[in-house]
Amino acid sequence: MELSTVVGIIVIIVVAVLIMKFLGKLVSFLLSVVGIILVVWLVIVGLRYLDEQNVRDNLMNSNSMFVLQDGDSMVTGFATQDVGEADVSGLENELDNPNSNIYDDYYKVIVVNADALPEKTAMLFDVADDEDKLKLFKSYVDNNLLEGDFVESLVEKEEQGDVEVYKETLAFRHGIKDVLSS
Repeated sequence: MELSTVVGIIVIIVVAVLIMKFLGKLVSFLLSVVGIILVVWLVIVGLRYLDEQNVRDNLMNSNSMFVLQDGDSMVTGFATQDVGEADVSGLENELDNPNSNIYDDYYKVIVVNADALPEKTAMLFDVADDEDKLKLFKSYVDNNLLEGDFVESLVEKEEQGDVEVYKETLAFRHGIKDVLSS
């Protein structure tokens, strides 16, 4: 064999080894990045699952408040552990303050948009007195929000904009994109 052929083969082998080293490092880097993303995603999904379980276990057994909001005003509301109508005056200001005492008093505060009410219920609601409004609202909550898998129902209604859940936790964010961006 000629010397130029041997040198050519050696150059090809050296170039191939360098390319393999570079590609190996690139593949290793990409696998590391994908692995990190997967671990972060699994942690977030796991935390969301734990939060949903926490809500599932505690919403019905804890004192939570359901409030009906029409535009900017809170119309009526009730607490799950208290009897009668809850005081909803000035509630709008308290909900926006994460340090508000309302979060000490209630496990969750669920604000239902009046536009979410079924048409017949909304028509009855418009002509009802305060006591009947409370009964209609309780009936709506029991039959539409708390039936079946109420956590999935609340998350779905929240994603549709029909309800807002305070104190917002991981279960009531719309997915990993929202969780990572906040």
